[in-house]
Amino acid sequence: MKQVKRVFSILVCMILFQSLPATGETVSAADAEQIVAAQWLQKMIKANKTESYQGRSIFHNGNRMMSLKVIHGMIDSEPWDRVVHLSGEPAEVLRKGDKISCLHPESTVELSAGKSTEKGVGKSELKTAKIPLLNAFNDEQLAIPERYQMRMGREGRVAGRSVQLINIIPVDRARYGYQLGLDKETGLLLKTVMLNRNGKALEVFEFVDIAIGGQLSKADFAPGKGVKWLETSGAEQSNKLSGGESDSQKIGWAAKWLPQGFKLAENGVRNIDGIDVNAQIYSDGLAAFTIFMEKLERVENIEGSRQRGATVALSRRLAKPNDHYLVTVVGEVPMETAMQVAASVVKD
Repeated sequence: MKQVKRVFSILVCMILFQSLPATGETVSAADAEQIVAAQWLQKMIKANKTESYQGRSIFHNGNRMMSLKVIHGMIDSEPWDRVVHLSGEPAEVLRKGDKISCLHPESTVELSAGKSTEKGVGKSELKTAKIPLLNAFNDEQLAIPERYQMRMGREGRVAGRSVQLINIIPVDRARYGYQLGLDKETGLLLKTVMLNRNGKALEVFEFVDIAIGGQLSKADFAPGKGVKWLETSGAEQSNKLSGGESDSQKIGWAAKWLPQGFKLAENGVRNIDGIDVNAQIYSDGLAAFTIFMEKLERVENIEGSRQRGATVALSRRLAKPNDHYLVTVVGEVPMETAMQVAASVVKD
């Protein structure tokens, strides 16, 4: 997993819940269903902060499938996670609070939760190592985004345990839908499915066995064989988005069209392959995408698009006379959405 396959998109995905109706207020059947679904998600959030577990899971993304070992617990009053790749190249993801480290045989990449380091479909393959449990449905400040509705699904079984399915349905075509499988006993998230507008599964994360409970220590989160810690260089540290201003941030540019509900979440500069790239992350509270703006050394044909599972990456040069700038949109949105966003980017 080279540099987290260049696309380690751990997105900040907060589910925000609408306020419950006041006492005595009548509600429709749909609103009542939303309330029940919200209560299940609240149970899930609580379980993530109180339950420890260890298990094995599969992650199916496009035509690629990974088998994973997942360990979760509360250490020093913050959530810790260790995700070990059991197939393919040795790799691990370690999360300690809001700090996430991606360990590989020859390198370590450190990120803050929610930050993405991918760029340039012309310079690297579109591959993902996203782990849903680390990025989505994991926040205490809850509100349902206005462009989604929640519906109760059927009951089912995951890893031999009874689950309640919750459907999160987009109200337009600019984003994907989700189906969550929550353990009926504890509320833990045991399955996530990302769905396109036709109901086709684009990504599936699902436990195949899990042991809930038990005491975990820091030793359970130590890196395993085949991967190692390396000192993070200054260049890698500069990958993190910051509020500081550089020459790249002074480049005036903006997306003139955004899907309804998406707002700017982060803005900064990353140093990728030795090149400063301006990056803006947009989120609707659940889905997210990043726009990268890069100044090209020469005008070259490096436009293109790729998709794996739910993750798309699209690059295009700006129109003349600014065609020496490359804009790339990467995120978990439909390709049509990424195309409209990229086509709307203009340099001031």
